[in-house]
Amino acid sequence: MDNNVMDYNAMDSSTSQLMKELRFTRIICIISSVLTFCLLVGGVFLFGKVQKLAEICEPAIEKISDVDVESLNETLDNVNASLESVDWEQVADVLGELDVDALNSAVEGLDTEELTEALQNLNDTVDKIKEVSEKMSSFGSMFGGIFNQGQ
Repeated sequence: MDNNVMDYNAMDSSTSQLMKELRFTRIICIISSVLTFCLLVGGVFLFGKVQKLAEICEPAIEKISDVDVESLNETLDNVNASLESVDWEQVADVLGELDVDALNSAVEGLDTEELTEALQNLNDTVDKIKEVSEKMSSFGSMFGGIFNQGQ
């Protein structure tokens, strides 16, 4: 019997150890399941946000796809070539010679209301000249049509 009691105690201690390990494994599984669920919910949330962002960006992407890349590259090459041909030392010298104080005093003495009025008058005059030019053009085409009919 002593042998059975000893086996029972040994088995009881080994069963107890297995129970502890099983409890620990259950806790770890529950924690990993909760984390997996949180990741899944976060993924769905993130997917929804990315979809909304894609919808917002779609018009911009369409406009960007309409850009003629070759023409843009040629223009940038032309600008780059133009900038390379600029004498930057000369530009710096000219800007260094600029009398900033005189420019500031000229701007301070500027009557913006008078300038606005003068520009408005100039714009009105240009509009009237365009009207007269259009009338003269239509008048000339009318006479041109009359003279061309007789030929």
